[in-house]
Amino acid sequence: MKDTRIPYGARCTWWDGIDKVGNRDGLPCCPHCRNMLFEMPDEKKWFEGVDRYEAAGNPGYRAIIEWARGKCFPNLEALKAAYAGRILQ
Repeated sequence: MKDTRIPYGARCTWWDGIDKVGNRDGLPCCPHCRNMLFEMPDEKKWFEGVDRYEAAGNPGYRAIIEWARGKCFPNLEALKAAYAGRILQ
């Protein structure tokens, strides 16, 4: 059975499938910055939270998060800036 968990950064914006996590002293971590992770049981639950945040007055949030999969930024502001730069290019 495939492991469907979605880990995401506790101190960064990285998120992806559980098979993409890094390792820091035997603990799962962001494969880029090596910070610790939280996790959701699957993509359905992950995107339910993303969609709630977007519906709470954050238009375009889901598109940003979908684009950010597998990418690591130190915070949401840096992620938004990188996403905006992608659009301008």
